[in-house]
Amino acid sequence: FRLGSLKLQKVLSPAEVVKELIGYCLDCLGRLHAKNEHLQKENERLFSSWSDMEKLLEKCVEAKEELEADLYNRFILVLNEKKAKIRSLQKLLNEAKEAKESAVGAKCTRVSIATTQMATGRENDYDGNTDEESENLTQASLPSAPERRHSLLGSPDVIDTAPRRKRRQRTAKPAATGAKKA
Repeated sequence: FRLGSLKLQKVLSPAEVVKELIGYCLDCLGRLHAKNEHLQKENERLFSSWSDMEKLLEKCVEAKEELEADLYNRFILVLNEKKAKIRSLQKLLNEAKEAKESAVGAKCTRVSIATTQMATGRENDYDGNTDEESENLTQASLPSAPERRHSLLGSPDVIDTAPRRKRRQRTAKPAATGAKKA
C-alpha cells in the first residue's frame, strides 16, 4: 500500500529551506490566529445580539399575552351584551307574536259575531232562509277569513258587503214576486 511518492532534490543549504518552511508556517499560524480572533469577536457580537433579541421576544410574548387577555375580556363583555340584547329582542318578538295572536283571535271572534248578526238580520228580513242559502253563507265566510288575514284591505275588521248585496237583490225579487215554500 502506497500513499504517494515524491522525488526530492539535493539542496546546498538545508537550513535556508527549513527556515523558509518555518517562516511560512508561522505566517499561516498568525493569519489563522487573527481570523480566529475575528470570528470569536463576531461570535460574541452575534451572541449578544441573539440574547437581546431573545429578551425582546420575551417582552413581545408577554405584551401579546396581555393584549390577548384584554381583547378576550372585551370580547366577553361585548358577547354578553349582544346575548342580552338578543334575549330581550326575542322576548319582545314573542310578546308581539302573542299580542298579534290574541288580537287575531279577538278579530276572528268579532267577524264571526258580525256574520252571525248579519245572518240573523237576513232571516228576520226575509222571514227565514233555505238550507242552501245558509250553507252558502257559512262556506263563503269560512274560506275568506284566512285570505283576509294576509291582506290589509281584507282585514277582519272590515266586512265586505258587496257580494251579499248582490245575493240579497237576486233573492229579494223571487221572494217578493213568488210564493214562499215552507
